[in-house]
Amino acid sequence: MFVLPAPTEPSAFWSDVKPTENFVLQQSITTGAGAFVKNVLATIQNVLETKPPPYRIAYRHSASSTGYILLAAGETKEEIDADWRWLSENIMPVVQELDDPTERSNFVVTKIRFLVSIEGNQDSSADRQMRAAATTFRQTFDIGNESLVTYYSCALQKNFMLHQGWLYLSENYFCFYSFMFGLEKKIVLQLRDIKDLAKGRSIGDTIEVVTKDGTKYVFSNMFRRDETFDMLSQLTANTMKRVLLNSEYATAQHQPHSRAAANAGLSADPRGLRSGASLAEQIAQQRRDEEFRGEFGLPRGESLLSVIETASTAAPSVVYVGKLYLSTSFVCYMSRDYRGCRITLPLAAIRRIERLNGRDSHGAQCYELTITVWHQMGVSFKVPLDSRECNRWCDALRGQLKAMVEEQRLARTNHTALARYSLKAFCRTCASEQLLLQEEDRSGSTGDTIVDCLGKVFGFPGDPKVLKERPKRRYWITYMRENGRNLTLVRRAEFDRLIRVGLPSCMRGEVWELCSGAMYLRFQNRGVYEKHIDDYLARPGPYAEEIEKDLNRSLPEYAGYQAAEGIAALRRVLNAYSLRDAELGYCQAMNIVASAMLIYMTEEQVFWTLSVMCDRLVPGYYSPSMYGASLDQSIFQSLVEETMPVLAASFRKNDIQLSIACLPWFLTLYVNSMPLVFALRVMDCFFLEGPKILFQVGLAILKINGGALLEAGDDGTFLFVLKEYYMALGESAYPDAKNLRARQVTKFHELLYVAYSDFPGITHSRIEELRRSHQLRIVHSVEEFSKRTFLRSIIDPSGFTKEQLSLLYERYYSVLFYTGATEGAAGESERIRLDVHGFARFMYEISSWMRVQMKEARERTQSHRGVSAKQLQGKRPVDDIAREIAASLPNPGWLIALLFRYTSSVVPPKRRTHVYGAEGERTADSADSASPTEAKEERTPASGVASPSDAQEGARGAPIEELRVSFQQCVVALGRIVNTDLLTRMDVFFDMYAVSEPGTITRQEMFQLSEAILYIGHGEDIETGSRWAADITNEEQLLRSVSELLRRSVSYETGALPRNMFRVVVLEDEVLERFFATMVPTSFRFTDGVELANPRRAISTHLPSTPLTARSQMSARVAQTIALGSRFVDRHVLAPLVRSAAAGDLQAGGLLVSEEIEQRTQLSNLADIEPGAAGKVMLGYSSEDSSAAGGDQDGENGGQLEKARAEWVNAPQEPLTNMPQDPYENLLDEVDQLLGEIKDDDDAGKAASIKTASNGNDSSATNMEQTALAARPSKEMDFQIDDDDDDDLAHLLKD
Repeated sequence: MFVLPAPTEPSAFWSDVKPTENFVLQQSITTGAGAFVKNVLATIQNVLETKPPPYRIAYRHSASSTGYILLAAGETKEEIDADWRWLSENIMPVVQELDDPTERSNFVVTKIRFLVSIEGNQDSSADRQMRAAATTFRQTFDIGNESLVTYYSCALQKNFMLHQGWLYLSENYFCFYSFMFGLEKKIVLQLRDIKDLAKGRSIGDTIEVVTKDGTKYVFSNMFRRDETFDMLSQLTANTMKRVLLNSEYATAQHQPHSRAAANAGLSADPRGLRSGASLAEQIAQQRRDEEFRGEFGLPRGESLLSVIETASTAAPSVVYVGKLYLSTSFVCYMSRDYRGCRITLPLAAIRRIERLNGRDSHGAQCYELTITVWHQMGVSFKVPLDSRECNRWCDALRGQLKAMVEEQRLARTNHTALARYSLKAFCRTCASEQLLLQEEDRSGSTGDTIVDCLGKVFGFPGDPKVLKERPKRRYWITYMRENGRNLTLVRRAEFDRLIRVGLPSCMRGEVWELCSGAMYLRFQNRGVYEKHIDDYLARPGPYAEEIEKDLNRSLPEYAGYQAAEGIAALRRVLNAYSLRDAELGYCQAMNIVASAMLIYMTEEQVFWTLSVMCDRLVPGYYSPSMYGASLDQSIFQSLVEETMPVLAASFRKNDIQLSIACLPWFLTLYVNSMPLVFALRVMDCFFLEGPKILFQVGLAILKINGGALLEAGDDGTFLFVLKEYYMALGESAYPDAKNLRARQVTKFHELLYVAYSDFPGITHSRIEELRRSHQLRIVHSVEEFSKRTFLRSIIDPSGFTKEQLSLLYERYYSVLFYTGATEGAAGESERIRLDVHGFARFMYEISSWMRVQMKEARERTQSHRGVSAKQLQGKRPVDDIAREIAASLPNPGWLIALLFRYTSSVVPPKRRTHVYGAEGERTADSADSASPTEAKEERTPASGVASPSDAQEGARGAPIEELRVSFQQCVVALGRIVNTDLLTRMDVFFDMYAVSEPGTITRQEMFQLSEAILYIGHGEDIETGSRWAADITNEEQLLRSVSELLRRSVSYETGALPRNMFRVVVLEDEVLERFFATMVPTSFRFTDGVELANPRRAISTHLPSTPLTARSQMSARVAQTIALGSRFVDRHVLAPLVRSAAAGDLQAGGLLVSEEIEQRTQLSNLADIEPGAAGKVMLGYSSEDSSAAGGDQDGENGGQLEKARAEWVNAPQEPLTNMPQDPYENLLDEVDQLLGEIKDDDDAGKAASIKTASNGNDSSATNMEQTALAARPSKEMDFQIDDDDDDDLAHLLKD
């Protein structure tokens, strides 16, 4: 494999194998050394550096040069020899013609760099050591073109031994390699399989990794454990997001949704915003950006640009010291005391910025940065004079402001309005602006100081006097005059205290919006809500009906939701959000939270606040699987056991489930549990503190009522105790106290006091840490639940067992996971469908011949130069599989492409008609128990649903890049190949290749089908490492059989074979019959060797007692009867056989085939044939033949025909379901019985000779076959074959 050229030095660890003047192929001395020396040297190399490759190619200026340039590295001799041959043919001749050593080296380096860039194997921005580690990573673990993120030196602890080695972290894999004194240890784990990740508590710095199967790995000897753990945590978090994304939509199959990352709430792209940085730096930047956005509540698109580590700002009586941040759209400041001071200023609100020399509070010289915002409030920051960060920060700020001004200038030039810069229009929607304007102009006041909300019309919950609305409002006015308002509000310690004592109704909505960060999101997305409303009115979304059911159950005690106005507002908000985030859609608890917010906020404010809640504050609470709520319930349970172990033990003893009461707390933010007045106070603290307050309040409730809960013996008593407590929250907590102020303390005041004072350790960082530690286990449980749910919903298992469906599901969704989402067809979620690239990777996982194709493509060259980088750009990662797929797609006869088209044309049944493969597992609604009418309706497409023929036409005509296949379609298509009879399997291949004219296969298509046969046979032969089964011939004989197949097919007089003749042509060859009967189903096996075919559904599709070589000695019609089975007996075989027998025309020989005969065989079944005209219908039996037979024979044979017809018509027919049936069951006995009833002496003798021939050995059968063929007239031959074409066809197939 070629690598990015890098300087290297000659080493004693390397020896020359093929030296030239400018190039040298070397091998590691450990390759040819003795066992002891090899182990010692390999151990030294493994400890000092990452595992070096055993072979390498280097460039040198001359044979005496001491400096080398590394060009290629390889794990095997064959691999490095291939690179050496390519250099010998393409590079070395040119180098010899160049005289200047500098030109030679520049030419070589440039050429190899170009090849590596086309191959896409390495990051050109990585340093030398990283490139060497990436090369070692790919060669050691062979997991495709996976991108290495970083690597660390560590040791694996196993059985009291330490295996010193190297840990490699990629985007999707966790790998470890060690070689110590001959003992090699290699571990390859998918990040999605990690179930638990923690820092070890044992001696030393260790990291413990637990997988889904319970295997535990302990790594130690880490010099940078915290960095390793943080990187691994971030990678697993990114992976779990993608796992959840796939698991969510394996069960929630709704209408197509937006693919915007902002709408999804989960980003599948782990890379950050920095171009040119290494992957590790990008992931570290992503982590910093996420923490930065979470601290200040900023929109998802914000990225941290620069930070000043030490900056101070002054208040009237205090000086704050903290960090000054700059992002793409905001200037932010946070004091080191988290609750001291926080400032968030949008760049659009800044009117002026100055940098002056000044002095800090200690008299030292410093820079003073003064920012003036749009309402003339100034904020000053003092930075140390020697701070280099200040210059970088100011330069970055200047660049962002210039870009913003240029954007505004272009908008004015183009006469387009930029709503996100319209400050005045936005501020008019804020209650604080109206409140201050009213205070400044009391004469024009109307007393109405709040924005349009339901509370303005229907009133606010609670008594204003009891809630002390007037003094709270006065405090807020004073605070905003000194510290700004809405977008530019400075949040000091007093800000938090004002929220905790309760917000005034006029300011509650704006403070909720500001604290959550929804105000910044609304400011940057003006007009988006109105657009979603227009879309909803034009076409309601898929959740409209579900939302409508819950509208009247949303806070019915509030007057606003007893009126049409309140219901209409809630309906608009919920439907608009379901359209914005169609992946999440709607969950029942969302209506409760939204209805509470609508009392104090406008519809647009509620829309964006709901978005922030679902995306950041409580992610996953309202998803289809509710994984976020399950995660926080698991955390809450662990906190109860940690803080109140006695109460937790009582719950376990009495089998009381905490989730019964606690799940509604978290989903509805206590709105459905407490009286609304107190629940609103909890929501005040929730938007200020974040989700940690939900845990603190929940723990406080359990602690306050601990005595009563210890006596609860069941869930009912548990819920009753809590209900009684909720109803008493407004009562005095100390009614018997002598102090008046103590008697005024309510139980709700006590609840908040206990929550903050008794559980101060429940911080935001603690909750995030617990979420990361519990997330892996919860995600895996959600994934397993989604898998079980999805597999139970499979309509047609197509003969696969539950275990086989589970394996197929894992491979299918593994491909979806690693290839990313694709756009699906209308009406189905895009994330549960594969395009042709993903389907090819899926076949790579389950078929031996696809893996062989990839292996041979990799062996042909390390750089597939038949496909340019431009062709692959923007489609798929440039790896071996993608490269081979891109090279094979233009081939119209490529098996994968045709199988993909066939699979996309499958129309699955709408209700279950199959059973699982295990015996006795028949479903209750299977077609076996259905009435004939129901079975007929099952096969009839419903109104508005495309019929199978329509689907096939659409799949045949659409561009392959636009087609998609679902898991159900893959199951049905694979079931038809591996779990069915021989004829169905042949029909699948016929339908795949009969593209130009349905129902017939042309000569060109037969050539393509022949290539597919050889392709599968070649792959199966190589994959198994043997010559198939003992009774199946080798690849050369398959080649001869395919050549014979082509000769027969091209000799067919119409130029195209119909389906029935295709069967005859194939089944005349024993090797081809065994190919379709045995090799095709067994070629589908997983990468671990497990076969896909269901052994319980195995069908004997070959007749060992009747060799194919002896079939021609029977009547050709009987041979076809045996070959085709009962499905086509009455239509194409039995009637001609009986009529010929009745006419005395039964003779050894072949079946007459002509266009005229084919046109005269279109009867539905034998029942449609009149008894008296049985000998005049098919296979050339005319009225003249009937008259020649004589009247006496006609009457006798007529009776025989009547009896035979009655037996065949009344014979058991194929069941209504498409369950696989053995087509040969009792068939020979029925044929023998039929022949025995024919009274004609000559025909009886011929039938006896046929029966004797069928039981003879192969040698006698062959002689009889040759005799029969020689005696048959030329006009009755199946095909006219030109022997001269045989060699040409064979050479063509080999080429």
